[in-house]
Amino acid sequence: MDKIYSVKYVDAYYSYEKKITQTKLSLFEAHGYVEKNVNNIIIAFIKRKLAYGREEVVLGLVIPDTALVSVVDTYKTDILKNVAIGSSVTVTWRDVVIFDYGDLRNDCPIMYTEGILVKIEKDHIVLKDPETIRIYPNPVRNYPVEKPNYYMIPISFISDITVIK
Repeated sequence: MDKIYSVKYVDAYYSYEKKITQTKLSLFEAHGYVEKNVNNIIIAFIKRKLAYGREEVVLGLVIPDTALVSVVDTYKTDILKNVAIGSSVTVTWRDVVIFDYGDLRNDCPIMYTEGILVKIEKDHIVLKDPETIRIYPNPVRNYPVEKPNYYMIPISFISDITVIK
């Protein structure tokens, strides 16, 4: 982590709107020291040098490698081929996380969302009436605390999707 890079990525998001029409993934950009860790990219925004020469990260971001704009734009999968609009589904996916000095991370959270699939776009899906929990790392908790009306999840983040019978 010696050079500063600019990293462009997308993230999942939710909405409390009663009716949603247009959806698209927002583009984010982070600048910092970059390190690849298995399937994750760690971006350290601030490093500080301690008195005895050791460096520590004060604030950072961990993103799935599939969040990079260059990957999202070319990502191909058959994971949605047997899933119909209007189906109740469960989706397991990796999320972006911000960390600070007291909460250093090198892995993305794993999220589990149940909802009704209302839209499939080229780079994301839209779930209505979603219930989302973070299942890794512990503790397991609802996210967000107040239930949104819609969740937009990048297709490249999805590791599993199952239709609920």
